[in-house]
Amino acid sequence: MDIILAEVDDQLAKLRQERDQALKYQSLRDEKRKYEGYILLAKLNDAKNELDKLANELNDKEAKKEDFTKQLEIRKEELRGIEGKLSDLNALIIKKGESEQIALKKEIESIRGEISRSTGTIELAENEINDIESMKRKAFLEIDDVQGKVVGFNEKLNEETLRKDTISNEIGDKNTQLLVVKSKIAEVDAKFSKTRDKLTEAKLALETLKNEKNELMREEDRLLDAIRRKSSEARDRELEIEDATSKMKSADFDAGNAKSGIEETNAKKQELVKDTFDLEKNRVQIKSVISDIENSLRLFQQEYARSEARLKAAAEINYSEPVESILRAKKNKELPGIYGTIAELGKVDKKYSVALEIAAGARMQSVVVDNDEDAARAINYLKEKRLGRVTFLPLNKLEAGQKLSKTEKEGIIDYALNLVNYESKFGPAFWYVFRDTIVSDSLTTARRLMGGKRLVTLDGELIEKAGAMTGGTIKSKLSFASGEEENIKKIAEQISEYEGRRKAAVNKFEKFDEQLSRIKTEAAGFDNEISKLEMQLAEIKGRGSRFAEVLETRNKELKEIEAARIQIKKDMDNVEENKREKDAAINTLLEEIGKIEELLKDSQVPELNSKASGIEEEIQRLEGRLRDIEAGINAVTLERKYAEAKIDETKERLVELDKKKNEHRGRINGLREQIKALESELNVKNAREKELGGELLELQKRRETVQKEHVALRERLLDVERMQNDMERNLLALYSTKDALTEQIIKLDNEIAELGITREEEVPSSESIASRIAALTRAMEKLEPVNMRAIDEYNEVEDRQNDLKSRRDILFHEREELLLRIKKYEELKKEAFMETFNGVNEQFKQVFAELSDGTGSIYLENPDEPFTGGMTIKAQPSEKTLQRLEAMSGGEKSLTALSLLFAIQQYRPAPFYAFDEIDMFLDGVNAEKVAKRLQKSAANAQFIVVSLRKPMIEAAKRTLGVAMQENNISSITGIKLN
Repeated sequence: MDIILAEVDDQLAKLRQERDQALKYQSLRDEKRKYEGYILLAKLNDAKNELDKLANELNDKEAKKEDFTKQLEIRKEELRGIEGKLSDLNALIIKKGESEQIALKKEIESIRGEISRSTGTIELAENEINDIESMKRKAFLEIDDVQGKVVGFNEKLNEETLRKDTISNEIGDKNTQLLVVKSKIAEVDAKFSKTRDKLTEAKLALETLKNEKNELMREEDRLLDAIRRKSSEARDRELEIEDATSKMKSADFDAGNAKSGIEETNAKKQELVKDTFDLEKNRVQIKSVISDIENSLRLFQQEYARSEARLKAAAEINYSEPVESILRAKKNKELPGIYGTIAELGKVDKKYSVALEIAAGARMQSVVVDNDEDAARAINYLKEKRLGRVTFLPLNKLEAGQKLSKTEKEGIIDYALNLVNYESKFGPAFWYVFRDTIVSDSLTTARRLMGGKRLVTLDGELIEKAGAMTGGTIKSKLSFASGEEENIKKIAEQISEYEGRRKAAVNKFEKFDEQLSRIKTEAAGFDNEISKLEMQLAEIKGRGSRFAEVLETRNKELKEIEAARIQIKKDMDNVEENKREKDAAINTLLEEIGKIEELLKDSQVPELNSKASGIEEEIQRLEGRLRDIEAGINAVTLERKYAEAKIDETKERLVELDKKKNEHRGRINGLREQIKALESELNVKNAREKELGGELLELQKRRETVQKEHVALRERLLDVERMQNDMERNLLALYSTKDALTEQIIKLDNEIAELGITREEEVPSSESIASRIAALTRAMEKLEPVNMRAIDEYNEVEDRQNDLKSRRDILFHEREELLLRIKKYEELKKEAFMETFNGVNEQFKQVFAELSDGTGSIYLENPDEPFTGGMTIKAQPSEKTLQRLEAMSGGEKSLTALSLLFAIQQYRPAPFYAFDEIDMFLDGVNAEKVAKRLQKSAANAQFIVVSLRKPMIEAAKRTLGVAMQENNISSITGIKLN
């Protein structure tokens, strides 16, 4: 710090001389500025005269503006009257029925939709009636068919009854013959009576068995007939189910068509809803766009008016009187070869205008001429007229400009010459004005680069090569007007573009309104169609429920028939089994009868028995035929019963069909009455619509006439508004010019005040001012180069010297405090370390003694300075010498390490420990000690241990086992031990 202070003292001594020279230079410059202020005072007087002229012109323009305002009020009043008339007509049209007409159209469409729906319902009901008629015809055919079958059954019953009577008579005859034969057999010798009785009993038993077998055969026939009937009934039910299913499928198909029609119509309606939403959204967006375009258009029109005013103000800013005289002479073609001033010939971007105008300074009024001869002619003109002095720039004698490339330094924009647009032939003149002046973005950048360069900032601060700095507020200036002309052209193009965009947006907005109206009409039509389809769907669903009931009943009957068939088959199997048993018994009896007949061979008994057997067999045959006839009669009777039941069931169906037909007829009649009422109401609505149409047509024609008148009045109003706007723009330009002159006067006044000159002072002659300024300039040039920064730098270095001295004292005091704090923290750190070390050492001694029955402790290499050395463990297991760790066995090393770990855990426990086979190198005794130690320490922490040793596993509260199975798959088992 003392070295820096010494350097600062040397720097202060060097800057003192430069500061004195800068102060002298500053006093000369102030004197020069005072005489330059006299020039400003002359300009101030000229500006005041011009301001007086401008005030008179403003008064005339204001009077005309008042006249336009009065005309505008008259036009607006007329327009308000027309608008009131138009509003009354619109209200009358609405009152007369425009809203009523819209509501009437909606009601007409609603009635037409209701008629359409009723007509559709009638069509559906008539179709249903046709279906009922078809079903009735089919039922009548079925009744006729079944009645024909009943007649056949009755004829067959008569035939079978006749046959039954005939066979009964034959059986009676045979029984008589049998009695005769049996009486003859009784007359035979008594010695054969027992054998004959035995034969008779056997034949009687045989006859009984045959009768039973015949009965079983008849039962079998009866069961077969029952199976045939059930099969026939099952086929009938299946046909009815197929017919109902087919009709249900047709209903499902019709319902599907209706649903698909509803879905399709809903989809179309949803599309229209989406289109409506999109159109509404786009309509709102385009309305917002129109609003934004109109806002932008207003902003551009206002900017156009301001730019036009600035351009006019710039065009009306007066040059000095001599320059004005030269420009008038050029205009009057009194002086050839004159191109114009630098301000007229250059075009600049608006954002660089301030910087370039400051950089050009008074040379903006320099007049560019073709050659030195033209310049001499103009100078002689000024002398003759005693008009004053003007700087001329002859292009044939000026130095050719150098090519300047853009610099890439941070904060540098470009050379001023590169930022001006001009014709190439005027290059020497603009080189003379700007030279190598550089434009920077800020004063900070310019200060960093100052020295040997002429710099100007975007805000107008000027820094000369010699170091002089000029800056402050800028009230008014002579500007490059051509840039404003380009700006006006661009704004005019933008106004035209936005007016076109506004017109296109308005057209688009109107199209959106038309599309919305069309879509709403289509949506109403879709609503009517959906209502019609929903009614059809309800009708179809009712038909489907009826068929579903039929299907349910027939399926239930079919299941009952199938169950009966299964039971009949079981009964037939039982009958077949009984027949086989009877056949076996008959064969046995036949063998026994054969043996008895051998005994009776020599008597008449066999012959008589044979004859009796023949008669009995004939009787049995006749009885079998009789039983078959009776079974046939029973079967025909049962079929006749089923046929009659079917006729009754069909008649009941006919009654139901007639009832439904009457219901549909009643519904059709009701709907037709409703349609008549609706058509009557529709005729009334149509008549009212025509009546409203005639009244509204006349009112709408009157409204069109008033609208045309309204448009014409609006055009006249717009013409007056345009003239008023033009006048306002002219006034705005004049007021801008007035503001510019006022700002110029204020600026000149401020500059004069800053220079210490009062406006009442007498202005010296131009010759004395010029000679005094030249003398001061020479005196200043003798002092140059002058480091004007030396004044500020001297003050800065002096402030720095005082600051450094203050900081040195503060740093010295803070250093002493920091050293004391460091010493205190070192003591606290050592104290905390030793406290922990001693605590762990005490625990180590206890744990090591517990695990190894020996002694052990930990030592510091440098107890006085523990952080400069390491730590040593001295461990001596039981009955062992004190030795190095490398000489210990694996188990002793493990016990020592575990003792240190448990000591740390005992001193300051952690919540969780994970050990991986810490007992691997321990024998059984030591492993058990470690397990007990872990069990003891588990009271303060949780331990997860991987181990293969029995003592460790037995000590654990929970044990998980992992074993490898086939295909490298691990299995996990777990038990709770304690």
